[in-house]
Order: sequence, then C-alpha cells, then structure tokens
Amino acid sequence: MKKLVKKYEDLRNDKEMLQKENATLKQDNATLKQENETLKQENALLKQNNDRLTTNNDGQNKKLKNSNECVVLHDAISTGLSLPPESLEIIAQPCYTSKLRYRSDYTHNKNRRGVLHSINNSNYQYPTIRIPQQYFDVNEQYSIRICLVTVVNETTQRRYIHPYDLEDIDNEDYNDRYHRAVWFPIQETDIGGIKSFPNLRIVKKKADDLKNYGNFIVFDSSNEDSIPQLSSIKDTIKEFNLEKAQLAFTIGKKTIVNNNITYIVFKQTTIFSEEMIENISRESDVDNVSTESIIVRPRASSSSICRMYKYAPRNGFTDSYDEMLIFYTNKLKPRKYGELQIKFEFDGPIGHWSASVIDLEVIDQMVSFRIPYFPYSIDKTITVNIIIKQEKRDLEPLTFNYIPRIQCPKCQGNSNKHDLSLVYRDNEEINDDRSMEISYSPTKVMNLSSLRRINEDPT
Repeated sequence: MKKLVKKYEDLRNDKEMLQKENATLKQDNATLKQENETLKQENALLKQNNDRLTTNNDGQNKKLKNSNECVVLHDAISTGLSLPPESLEIIAQPCYTSKLRYRSDYTHNKNRRGVLHSINNSNYQYPTIRIPQQYFDVNEQYSIRICLVTVVNETTQRRYIHPYDLEDIDNEDYNDRYHRAVWFPIQETDIGGIKSFPNLRIVKKKADDLKNYGNFIVFDSSNEDSIPQLSSIKDTIKEFNLEKAQLAFTIGKKTIVNNNITYIVFKQTTIFSEEMIENISRESDVDNVSTESIIVRPRASSSSICRMYKYAPRNGFTDSYDEMLIFYTNKLKPRKYGELQIKFEFDGPIGHWSASVIDLEVIDQMVSFRIPYFPYSIDKTITVNIIIKQEKRDLEPLTFNYIPRIQCPKCQGNSNKHDLSLVYRDNEEINDDRSMEISYSPTKVMNLSSLRRINEDPT
C-alpha cells in the first residue's frame, strides 16, 4: 500500500513538473513570437528607409547622394545647449509672389528664379528671422534648418512633410534632399542676429510625380510615422490641403564623424511661418494643365514702408565722435511705431561691445545722432553693426567701419572729414518727391531744424 501511495505521489509530482515546463515553454513561445513581430517591424522600417534612398525626380529615379546621413531628434533642448532655449522669431513672413512652377519650367528657363519673398515687413524683401545671440557660438556651429510642411491635418491633427521640393537655388550644399530640408549655417555676418533667405524656392510636383511620392511622413516624428496617400490624386491634394504650405524653422547642428553626417535637430526651437496659399483649379492640376495661380498677398500701405535711403558717414576713427545722418523713404512716426532705438554692436576676437547712441534726434524721415567711441585699440578697419528698431517694427540694420588713425597719417588733424554732397548728388529724390543736397562736415554739422525747413520748403 505504501508503495502505491509513493508511486502516486511521484506521478503527481511529475505531472506538476510537466505542467510548469509546459507553461515555461508557452511563455518562451510568446516571447519568441513578440521578438518575431519586432523583427518584422524593424525589417519593414529598414525596407521603408531603403525605398527612400531613391526618389522620383520628374519621372526619373535617381540614387540620393545622402544615404550615409541620419537625423537625431532632441526633444529636450538641454542635451545640446548650455543655456535655456530662446525662441526664433519670424520678422518677415514668406509668401508666393508668382505661380508655383514645375521642375521642367526651371529647366527650360535657367534665368527664372521663382524664389519666395516677404509678406508682412516691407523693410525685408525675403523671408527673414531673428536668431537669439546664444546660437552664435563658433565652437558649436549651429544652423537653421528649414522644411516645407503641410498645414495641420483636420483628421489627424498633425503636420506632414510637404511633397513639393524646397531648395536653395544658389547653394546646393545647403540642400538636404534626402531629409527634404535646407540647412543654413549661422554666421557672424548675420547682422544683429537677423538672417534673410533670398534664394529659397518651392518646386511644384506634377500629378504623376505626386502619385509616385509615396506615404506622407509626419513632420519631425521620432518613429518616422507616416500615412498613405488616398487612391485619387485629387483626393490626396484635398485631404492634405496641398494648396497651402508653411515653412518650419528649427535650430540644429550638422556633425561629421568618419564621413558620416549626423543632423542634430532641437525640436523645441521649431517655429512655423504663416500659411502660404496658392489658389488654383484642382482639376487642371490633376490633368497637368498649366494654370495661372491667383496669389493671395496682403499689401502694406505705402505709408508703412520705411526703408533706409542714404546714410553717412560710413567710416570714422574710433574717437572722432562724428555725427551720423540717416534718411528714410518715409517718416518714422514715433507715435505710431514707438520711439527709435539705435545701438552699435560688435562681437569679434578682441571682445564684445554694445553701446547706445547719444544725442539721438528724429525729425520726420531724418535721424541724427553721435557715433559712439569704439573702446578697443585697433590696427585695422573694424566693421560693427548698427541695430535700428522701433517698438512695433524693425528697420534694416546698417554697418559702420572704425578706422585706425595709423592708416591715415595725413588725416590726423582733420578728424575724418566727409561731404554728404558726394552722397546726395545729382538731386536724388526721396519718397516725397522733394530733392535734397546737403553739405556735411563732422566738425560743423547742419542743424536738423534747418534740414526740416529745407524739407518743408515747397520751393
């Protein structure tokens, strides 16, 4: 009897052990199945990336040269910057000033540029942004990345990379065609942190090219999420609202290690332009019939346009304390746009310097002030930036050259004498159709009240 009981217990123990092993096998099988699904997803992603190595360019497949490039997205700006992020600012919005054209249009006419222009700030002809000073770091070598994106999709509430091509027409090295972006290095020559983009162009795709474009990729998605096109090109254009587009500006860095290029993108710095709208007939676009576009562009009133007309002097000694005169094409209107503020700024190997001008006087479209002393000893010409703004608008920045006296020994007692009559010669006209001819000497400056009388004298 005892033997039977013992045998029964052994069988029961064996059964429990087999059940445990079976459960372990089931768990291992589930794990293998999950790993297999992961491998399938990775293979699908690799296939998608491989497919993107080739792109259809006007019906011809061409291998992209940037297959060894990758993009690293940083959600937290602190991973790349030593200071909290400051925002970029768009001070001149982009807009279409002519109909969008196809690649073939530019191939047939090499002189056609088709670049974007500005829309809201008449002082700048092209799209323009202001870059915070913290990104002017020669050791980090930051860049501005610009992408063309769709407006927010009503269904998914996401932006997608726009299928039309965005490119810099004069600098092919700036064009990252694989990632559909354009990279502009931030340079010391970007006066006052202001950077304009005079060579940006959007190239439209024909219906066949759109059909072969593939999935719409979510803008700056860490997983490269995408959504397929609809079955009809007409429906795709409508669903993704391709008649509208925006520019996305982002701070980034381009690094090269072992001939491999990595783009580090700081997503938190991204800002979007206003919508650019092209009103066209969708039917004619699908049929590849060239149709003139109706361009929607708010027009600034002529009274708000205020461009620099002439200014002098443009050179002077570091300690000459000359008076500078600036003439604008329209009145500055401090009551409407705010008080004028002018600063001289310099950032170079000998140091950083910034100084507000003194004796600032504004009369209608004329500005007068004393040029500040330059605090550093120099042995060559130094160019500084003149930053000019009002509370409600920015005026275009200017430059001034400080000259060491050692370059001009004959001028030692003459303090850099200038004659504005050389600048305002031939009775050149300002916006109000009255001509001026002004003699100017730093040692004896004409009073601005006299200039007012000259400007207001109808004779």
